Amino acid sequence: MKKTVKGLQLILGYLGIFLIFESVIPLFPLVMLFFYPKEWQVFLDFVIPSVVSLGIGLALFFAFFKGKEKARLGKREDALLLVLLWIAAIVIGAFPFFLSQFGPLNFNNPEASLGMSYPESFFEATSGLTTTGLTVFPQKAYLDGVISSVGGIDSCSTYPFAHMFLFHRAWLQFLGGVGLVLIVTSIISNKTTFKLYFAEGHTDQAVPNLVKSAKLILIVYAGWIISGSLALWLAGMPPFEAICTSMCCLATGGFATRSSSIYWFSSNMPQGNVTNLLYSVPSAIGIEIITCILMIAGAINFLLHIFFIRGRFKDFFGDIEIKLMFGLLIFSTLLTSVSAFELYDEGAGLDFLTSLRYGAYFSVTSLTTSGFANFPSVLKLGPVCIFIGWVLMTIGGGMGSTAGGIKQYRIGILGKEFFWFFKYHDSSSKTINPHPHKRFGEVKEVKEGTVKEALNFTVIVLCFFFTGAVAMMFLPKLDGLNSTSWFQRCFYEFMNAFSSEGMSMMAYTEYKALQPTAYVAMLWILTTGMFFGRLEITPIIFAGSRLFVTPVVEYRKRRKKEKMRQSI
Repeated sequence: MKKTVKGLQLILGYLGIFLIFESVIPLFPLVMLFFYPKEWQVFLDFVIPSVVSLGIGLALFFAFFKGKEKARLGKREDALLLVLLWIAAIVIGAFPFFLSQFGPLNFNNPEASLGMSYPESFFEATSGLTTTGLTVFPQKAYLDGVISSVGGIDSCSTYPFAHMFLFHRAWLQFLGGVGLVLIVTSIISNKTTFKLYFAEGHTDQAVPNLVKSAKLILIVYAGWIISGSLALWLAGMPPFEAICTSMCCLATGGFATRSSSIYWFSSNMPQGNVTNLLYSVPSAIGIEIITCILMIAGAINFLLHIFFIRGRFKDFFGDIEIKLMFGLLIFSTLLTSVSAFELYDEGAGLDFLTSLRYGAYFSVTSLTTSGFANFPSVLKLGPVCIFIGWVLMTIGGGMGSTAGGIKQYRIGILGKEFFWFFKYHDSSSKTINPHPHKRFGEVKEVKEGTVKEALNFTVIVLCFFFTGAVAMMFLPKLDGLNSTSWFQRCFYEFMNAFSSEGMSMMAYTEYKALQPTAYVAMLWILTTGMFFGRLEITPIIFAGSRLFVTPVVEYRKRRKKEKMRQSI
């Protein structure tokens, strides 16, 4: 009879299978070599982590699964496996950034180095896979271009391998947005992937069959990216940047190809002593509208996408999440536009059209937790916008979407419960009071367990958020970075990480120069926030329970049984 594998050995065996799939992560950016062959010298930075991942995956598979029967995953073992495969993906995704500094791997070309330490590389990969957008990517590697003496702008980078690493960042956000488990589920399906699929946060299926559901979501996801890339190209973006921007917008990620994000494409952006003459006002507004549509699409549950595609507009727009989303966007756009118009931190102020553009874009990028910006800095928009942005990113996008935050469904349920409390406060205890809400085309009764789950999760999020913000407060000299208060910066920055919003008000390079040790500590604090936020805390708590609490409980049970046998 074949030996049955269970427990931690079972988890490691499944991890080996996922590592084999994850070995593709650093290989896919090599596709860029067909279009930019001059960047071939950094190919080993991507091949080496892929080979190592494949080797470890095969070793784990043959060690624990070859010729053996697989038991079912035990209690909370699916959560532990989910956490391990996400950590493995981050480790793998971080190595291309880190390996760029080693000369022998890059044919002794000193220009290949990004100068990123492993904590910085791990931070960047975590930000990518969690679709956050916080970044320590060196400015030299962006496609900011060089201003010529006559005022023209050459759309290129001073870093000769920019396209490889910029695409790697966009690729990480694509994977993180759609979900690592969903991609594997679209290829194979069993009871393990079924449990992991829901543990990763995919709360709904488009069709009853799990594999078909995963494939359908991937098709919708890819369709949006192709459509968005084409639209951005027609609006004036270069093809490479259109593809990367479309991928990151739909993933609500925020990684941009320019150091100033979408603001670079604005006709108002100064480039040295001249104005950006490549993009007219209509072209700039077109890019902003397209990216807003993509961000909103990424923040909507993918099952609702199916309703929209099939023409079920009444079910789509009547959904509790959609109504809440557009209500919040309209209300916050009005407030942020007025705030930007009145409080913009520039001597000349803003005209009405520009303040409306800034306010609307800021509202969309905050609620969808994307982090893209069509304005120079969130600090210039005034304290009202900063506070509204904090509230919106805390709420976040829809359940089952690529966005972070508490999620609109939970906030909508709590809001309705608050309304019903006052509405039915004086009603008789014998009266049956309805608690309806429209979800996925059906009017359903809100169950007590749904309200409890929404309330408990909100409390857990706020507790974790305050813990992370307090940890940030222990970092020295944060108050010397800009005009915002030290207290405000700690709260805003950690929620940026936890909600995967990514619109930072921190000057990371400046803080690294001031406090190099505290800078590394800050990276790990924010990395933890990004990771917990993407997996929505509970799988990590369950994973920790399985790894540390369960062995102790099982040991005590064995000891108790032994004592009982001895006493007999």
